Amino acid sequence: MSNVVSLRRTPKVPEPTRVSAMVVAGSGGAATTTTAYGLATALRLGTGQDVSAIDATSDGGNLLARTGVDAIDSARSIRQFESRMALTSAGVVVVGGGNAQAVDPAIVDELFAARHSARVHDVGTALRSPRLAPLIRSGAALVVVAPARSEPLSRMRDALTWVMNTYGAHVLGEMIVVLSHQMPAGPMDLGPIRDALSPRLAGFVEVPFDAALAQPGVLDHRRLAPATLDAWTDALDALGGLFSRPQQEASSASEELA
Repeated sequence: MSNVVSLRRTPKVPEPTRVSAMVVAGSGGAATTTTAYGLATALRLGTGQDVSAIDATSDGGNLLARTGVDAIDSARSIRQFESRMALTSAGVVVVGGGNAQAVDPAIVDELFAARHSARVHDVGTALRSPRLAPLIRSGAALVVVAPARSEPLSRMRDALTWVMNTYGAHVLGEMIVVLSHQMPAGPMDLGPIRDALSPRLAGFVEVPFDAALAQPGVLDHRRLAPATLDAWTDALDALGGLFSRPQQEASSASEELA
């Protein structure tokens, strides 16, 4: 199998190293791990820049086990995390979860930002956790995910309502929603949801069913369908729009959230 996989188009992310995003869900099994992996993978393939995918779940998720392929080299290792760092098949630095209570996600974000790496945090269902508030206030973009099924979509609506009540309705304009099709033929018509949310969000993306994501074991980007990478690239376009704003404007938005 060839090690080279090209995206069909380059993501519109003018300053990749500024990207900091947290992938959250309203319920378990919503594909936060595969979405965090996917955004990091598409950004790495599309820009060639350093990208890190970080497990920030409260219980220590399976991001490292699901995506780590190669040992981390010394040049990219960070002493505090080296025992739980690896590289994905695309060369993304992946950091597994440890003692979540002892690690401040905002500090982890700063450590990797200082290394000029883009950051994608998998926070699972911990959106309401107080320990994530500093990361949100620092300007990290919210990527809310849900599978294309009725009950998880209902829980996603509750999560969006909580975010608006906590941080203000304007935060929707800084948010991306990613819906994953986890079955080959989804019975749901997502048109009404898309029509209702798209005008208010920074981005609304559907990830098609991909057998490679549904299978157990370690993910390899070379096995992914082109349409899957296309969808993650669409989400990166929206992230690129958020992080291409002038630093002063981004700081003002972050202060409003605080």
